[in-house]
Amino acid sequence: MTQQSQAFIDSLLKASGVEVIPKEASWLKEHQSVARSRALAKELPKVSDEKWRFTDISPLYRTSLSCPDPEGVVDQSLLKAFYIPEATQTVVLINGVYASELSAGSTDSGVKVLNLERALKDPKLSELVREKISDKDNEDFGIFYDINNALFADILIVEVSANADRGDVIHILNVSSGKRSFNHPRVLVVAREGSRGTIIEDYIGMGGNGYMVNSVFQCSIERGAELAHIKLQRDDVTAYHLSQTTAEIQRDARYKNWSISVGALASRHDVNVIQMEVGGTSSLRGLAIGNGKRLVDTHSVVEHRHPNGQSSQLHKTIANDQSNIVFNGKIKVHKGAQQTNASQQNRNLILSRRASVDTKPELEIFADDVKCAHGATVGEISDEELFYLKTRGLDETSARNLLNYAFAREVIEDNPISSITSIVESYIRQGSIAE
Repeated sequence: MTQQSQAFIDSLLKASGVEVIPKEASWLKEHQSVARSRALAKELPKVSDEKWRFTDISPLYRTSLSCPDPEGVVDQSLLKAFYIPEATQTVVLINGVYASELSAGSTDSGVKVLNLERALKDPKLSELVREKISDKDNEDFGIFYDINNALFADILIVEVSANADRGDVIHILNVSSGKRSFNHPRVLVVAREGSRGTIIEDYIGMGGNGYMVNSVFQCSIERGAELAHIKLQRDDVTAYHLSQTTAEIQRDARYKNWSISVGALASRHDVNVIQMEVGGTSSLRGLAIGNGKRLVDTHSVVEHRHPNGQSSQLHKTIANDQSNIVFNGKIKVHKGAQQTNASQQNRNLILSRRASVDTKPELEIFADDVKCAHGATVGEISDEELFYLKTRGLDETSARNLLNYAFAREVIEDNPISSITSIVESYIRQGSIAE
């Protein structure tokens, strides 16, 4: 391990912050101790690593980070500007820790929301937490996953029961408040058999800059259940955002994901969707908007382990200024996973000669009775379309805005939360116009 890597990892692991894990949860303490040892035994990612060859986050390693001030105060009146109006519950995490005094909404629905301390008092939920953080399917996430396991101060558990109202929308608002600080949010969602639920995972910064978010979001969708999951990353433009998402799909379950990245100086999102039983459907929609010198990286793996699975993925990017956008998506069809139907498309729009896009769609197939396809395109705004709009009275900026939004719309138009569409539109208007 290099001296720089050792110093950065040590600075994270030696820090102490808000701690809500009960002392009597000895198995959890042991779990974090093992994760700490695993992190210390690994190197930080560098561009010579195949999975990180287009993603240089080495400036982060030279940054001196610390735990956020546990006494830091977030003004609830300012938070309201980030609320999602369709949400029936708004659950606020401050630097990765559940803040009950800032959370709001109905608690009488079929959706149960608990922090780690409360969940550990319920034997069934305690066993669920123990099972889901066992790392059995997540070792490939690497050192930042281990660091999250070693340092999470809380876990938010969301349990969607079969009698939940289809209109229940849980908005998880992750707030980073410290300057040059770090936090490690952890969320576990369980959609029980036959249930329907919508989760919005949202990241913002308030009163802080230069911070690092290192999050883990795990969801388990049981038989016949359906989970809609929207991830909105709108961190401060000076932040580093590292995140891992895992979705386990049981028999005939359905998982729909919309991942939207419009913030942070550098972000990396690893997505792993796993078909755990026969049948099951997943749909991934992604949108990354890069401007300034922003780096936006998305790596996804969709694993078909059993027959009759279906998956579709559409990932679009808009690269402007000197931004760099990376997409690496893999569909893996295991031996015996016959009658798999999987598709993947990556479409990229470059608005500046100084911007870059690196794309690598992949298929890895070990079954012979399957229907799989993938592809990628990179292009610019059509001069003809731009000219047409300008002849209809639109100025240059308005015409480009309209074309950019039309390009992005396919990704977001079928999401169940209309205000998300409006938020994305506002970001396109603010930041994706070529100079």
